[in-house]
Amino acid sequence: MTDPAPHSDLPSFLENRPRTLLVVLVVMFAVAAGVRLMRLDAPGVLVDRDYTSAMLARAYYLEGRSDVPQWRREMASELAARQPILEPPVTEWMASILYRIAGREDMRLGRILAIGFWLVGGVFLFQLARRLVGTDAAVLALGYYLFLPLAVLLSRSFQADALMMTLFVASLLAIVRHHEAPSGARLVIAGIASGLTLLYRPLVMPALVLAWVVPEIQRAGWRGGLWNRSTVTFVVAATVPAFAYYGYGVFIARYFQWKLTTSFMFSLYAHREYWQGWLELAVWELGLPALLLASVGVAFVRRGLSRSVLVGLALGYLCFGLAFTFHIHTHGYYQAQLIPAVAIAASAVTAYLIRWIARAPERWLRVTPVAAAMLLGAAWWLEIRQKLAPAQFESPRLAAEIGSRVGHSERVVFLSRYYGLPLQYLGEFTGAYWPRSLGYWLYRGKGEVERSVAERLAALGFEPEYFVITDFREYETHHADLRAFLEARCSPVAITDTYRIYGECDVSGATDGR
Repeated sequence: MTDPAPHSDLPSFLENRPRTLLVVLVVMFAVAAGVRLMRLDAPGVLVDRDYTSAMLARAYYLEGRSDVPQWRREMASELAARQPILEPPVTEWMASILYRIAGREDMRLGRILAIGFWLVGGVFLFQLARRLVGTDAAVLALGYYLFLPLAVLLSRSFQADALMMTLFVASLLAIVRHHEAPSGARLVIAGIASGLTLLYRPLVMPALVLAWVVPEIQRAGWRGGLWNRSTVTFVVAATVPAFAYYGYGVFIARYFQWKLTTSFMFSLYAHREYWQGWLELAVWELGLPALLLASVGVAFVRRGLSRSVLVGLALGYLCFGLAFTFHIHTHGYYQAQLIPAVAIAASAVTAYLIRWIARAPERWLRVTPVAAAMLLGAAWWLEIRQKLAPAQFESPRLAAEIGSRVGHSERVVFLSRYYGLPLQYLGEFTGAYWPRSLGYWLYRGKGEVERSVAERLAALGFEPEYFVITDFREYETHHADLRAFLEARCSPVAITDTYRIYGECDVSGATDGR
């Protein structure tokens, strides 16, 4: 393969050095794996997703096991049933298989599985970037994909996004291969790969569809690009499985309907916080230098397929952000789908600059790429270490003690960090999280008013057997009404420096403060 960069007067370093290239790639993947395997006990990028996946994996693992107490199997099943449906639990099911092979339940195995997915995605990313911007740039793009702090933290989190990214990049590679040399077989592969990706996690639907459509429009114009047989076939194959699965969950079974109201909040267009939050998260998670280099790097990418694929990915990301208004400006890891586009576009201009510096007569210039890489690596390492700081929630020992105190009940109300998910998983009990009466003002429904303790109790759907408090800061700051209720109407079961448990509550006629 020849280097497709437009600056052919600057020869490639690695294109004709296969052994050197292989050594570089092996070292990169080995270091990437090592960075992720350190402190594997630390939670992932989103603690509640980490423990949601752990609950599902435990339920699969304990299902049908006669050597486990029945109450544990029933509690595992109940905890899993109470988790919101987000996507097909493929990662969790595969983790349960690893549990069975290992002979024990271990969340670290789920994180190792996610790490493996991300590294496999790196193989696809390298092949994709090599086709679009050349070998040297592909190595740089791979470095960004593997070592960006967001990528490191997300890929060691026990959640669906690592597998989603692998499927996403593999689908992009299949799309590019078809556009390079169209054939029925390549169309089928691209359609099936994209269909599986979107069935598993449809967040990247705009990016995948536009990565196909924009090159078609560039090649054949609007009419010819949008309405030809291959485009229609691809769009149908890629989107119909996802629409069928999630459409059933929204409109028929209705277990997924809640996602519509929490994701698509178009009223946020009128609020500065939405636009500012989106921009700040993109800059924070993807890096301002990388975003600037990517903006310039598009001009260094070969016109035609390479440039149009990147434009399609960027437009798809923008469409996603304009649709998923809530998550795009509140959840940093939702920026991850832009990683491949930024990696490839930024690497194009970076590779050119490194080649130019290497040929410059001034010797001092030749050390600048190495110095820049060392500074960047140090900054990223510090950021990763900082974000892997110990999470503030209950230890396994403390959670198990609380679980024993409440008799592993299914009727516990808890006020704990991360919606009580780590506490429920580690303590093996469940119930309901006690929320603040009103959330952040930007997301409140029009006309919503403060609810009393009695109204919130009625909304639980069960009569609480216990109240558990472990997040004292939240309790003291925002729940004076709950504290007054517990002290006046409930009996203390355990009062310690780390948790409080109340039981035998008189909930009849309960009102705030009485």
